[in-house]
Amino acid sequence: MNLKKQAWYLISLIVLLYISVIIAFFLNGVTSVFDYFVRLGVLLGFTSLFLASVTAPFMKELYQLFGKPFVKIHHVFSIVGLVLITSHPIAYAIQTTDITVFIPDFTSWQAFWDLAGRPALYIFYVAVLATIIRTYLPSKLWRGLHGLNYIALIFAYFHGVLIGHDFQNLFIMILFTGMFITILEVLIYRRYQKYKLKSKRRANS
Repeated sequence: MNLKKQAWYLISLIVLLYISVIIAFFLNGVTSVFDYFVRLGVLLGFTSLFLASVTAPFMKELYQLFGKPFVKIHHVFSIVGLVLITSHPIAYAIQTTDITVFIPDFTSWQAFWDLAGRPALYIFYVAVLATIIRTYLPSKLWRGLHGLNYIALIFAYFHGVLIGHDFQNLFIMILFTGMFITILEVLIYRRYQKYKLKSKRRANS
């Protein structure tokens, strides 16, 4: 595949991001085999879903850079991310023998945000399911459900910040806060795109 120079820059940045997350995890200490699923799994899962979400509004530009294969890579980010974040509660439930880790906590505002990763997991599944069956859904509904990915990522970020072991590491905090800010910027950009499209349609009608 003959890629443009900009495409190689982007690939390098993506690889560097994954390597940075992995190195930071190991520097933060590994105490048991469960850490690879409970901690590293969710860090890499968040990173993969972050990449899938922030590239979604730029599919046209990325197609011009990479060609058709990038669409497949975009879906790989989503699937791998979903598998990895799912390993987080499963491994934790096995480690603690506590299945309540799958149940969202609405007992208080603080408890909800501490454990916001729980509803985030289900929101991710709804968004991915909407993508799978998108041909059977109205375009507006599918896009709305797909946009839930951003909400789920925000929930997952706060869950990590509030009670995540690895977020006590300054580098990881800075790295994932950077991803969080990028998510917000992309979300605002998507809304702006929709606003421009509606304005253009009104002007032409």
